[in-house]
Amino acid sequence: MKRLALVVCVCALPLLAGCVSVNLGAPTPVPNCDPRSGRVSDSFSPAVVLMAQSVPSASLLPCVNALPVGWSFARLDANDRHAKFWLSSDRGGDRVVSVAVDRVCDLGTATETASEQAGTRRFERLDPARPDYHGDRYYVYAGGCITYHFDIHGTARASAVLDGLGFVSRDVLRKYVHDYGDGRFELDPPASGGP
Repeated sequence: MKRLALVVCVCALPLLAGCVSVNLGAPTPVPNCDPRSGRVSDSFSPAVVLMAQSVPSASLLPCVNALPVGWSFARLDANDRHAKFWLSSDRGGDRVVSVAVDRVCDLGTATETASEQAGTRRFERLDPARPDYHGDRYYVYAGGCITYHFDIHGTARASAVLDGLGFVSRDVLRKYVHDYGDGRFELDPPASGGP
């Protein structure tokens, strides 16, 4: 709860306004960032901070760089152990892609493949028995795991939406929160010795 309290404090900043709306039924901010440049973008969203606080061990956080035409952000849910957001497609259906960050993942029968993301191991599991595209992709790294789950129907392509997703490092996010608040706010405040 201390971490959630920080989100509420950080949300008081004009840039981060609205992030407490995640579980209150109001529109959820898109977890935007600019993974190609390795920094937080000008269109940065407080949703990335919320995801970071949900999984404090995660050194990487998932984010949306730019979605292709026909794709849209649907929702973000976050609690004190897990965060997940969904994407919808006008050709593939509602909430057909989910992106989750957790401390660990159950890889089950997933097979390891080459990872394009430095510092991660990538695993994939596809369901060939399904007529549409159904499967999972996992990025495993120190302190966390990011899961992409696909349940795409129709003519939408998973590769199109993958190009619009990315990662931002916790170190970059930590510096951004610190600098934006002129040192008054910290993404990962030191643990207090009190009760």
